[in-house]
Amino acid sequence: MADSSLHPDSEQISPSLDRHTDAEFQDPEVLYRNEQFVMTQMGVSFAMILGMTFGMSGLTIAFMSDQVKGLEVVGWGMIIFTLSSLLHLLVSRIWSGHIETRAITRNGYLLVLSLLSATVYLYALFSDTVYVFMGFIAANVYFPLFGRFILSIEPPPPPLRQGGFNITPFSRVALAAIVLLGIIIGMGVGMSSSGSQSTGRGLFARQIVVRKIEHSRKSIHMIVFRFIKPYRILEALSEKAHSGVKVEVLAMPDTFKKDPSSLATLQSAGIPVRILPPDTPKWLRPYSIIDSRILLQGSRGWADTPVPFQKQLSVQSSMLLFERIRRMDFNFRVFWEHSHPISPSGSAANLPVPR
Repeated sequence: MADSSLHPDSEQISPSLDRHTDAEFQDPEVLYRNEQFVMTQMGVSFAMILGMTFGMSGLTIAFMSDQVKGLEVVGWGMIIFTLSSLLHLLVSRIWSGHIETRAITRNGYLLVLSLLSATVYLYALFSDTVYVFMGFIAANVYFPLFGRFILSIEPPPPPLRQGGFNITPFSRVALAAIVLLGIIIGMGVGMSSSGSQSTGRGLFARQIVVRKIEHSRKSIHMIVFRFIKPYRILEALSEKAHSGVKVEVLAMPDTFKKDPSSLATLQSAGIPVRILPPDTPKWLRPYSIIDSRILLQGSRGWADTPVPFQKQLSVQSSMLLFERIRRMDFNFRVFWEHSHPISPSGSAANLPVPR
């Protein structure tokens, strides 16, 4: 009896709703408004796809040549994706007049995790950590989490006439386009980037060194055997030290004897300079680490010139070389702790080695 009393009621409600829905969406004016709404949402969805494409391009650039530029490109992608996602929500809210408030509580963990991912990315971008890959992992986690949260609190789009369609950034077609276009654009930018390259010595090499120093944000660690025409390099180091960048220079004992004026210039700018101990390993070659993520080796500007391959400047910033860059940065810190500081009087000969 209970079933028989409920069943007729449900039959009476459903047909009336269906008839109202059919009548509403057969109205050409309503169909036109719905199509305008969906077209607007599709345009915003393409902006979200563009942001995710930037993310894939940045990842490709990081693997190809330059993890610093790649991380910045990913950041622009996150900005575009975030703004377009919020605009997507605003368009849906204006059209439907509401959002799914229950979904905010139910899927709030997606928002929390996406904010944590954004925090990790910002740390990797603005700190001098050598673990730059954390930023790329966090960004690739941020895109789906934040996007899914925004889409989950939007009401369903209205039905369209037969043959109409809508697109979202997470459809298979969109994801395939993001991966393909991101890789193509990233390869093009990566090939034109100077993030990883080998070039000759002389003025051109010194210009690259100066440019990398000028773009540093947190730290510059440099081991030199001698300076040759060092004016622009010394000036760039002094300017970065005055701007708050942590600059540390290690020099060979011969450098202290043959080129004391360059070291004195660094000291006068407040840059700490230390002399490497006599038992320095023979495999050590001059190099510089910028922000713990860019490795510069060679060029006659600071190289041990009898070594032929050191006459070329090698710039290494690919994420594939992460372990090499990390190891060289660690070696510098070890050498720094076991080197002689130069005394104010300009003599380092009799100073004890720090323990």
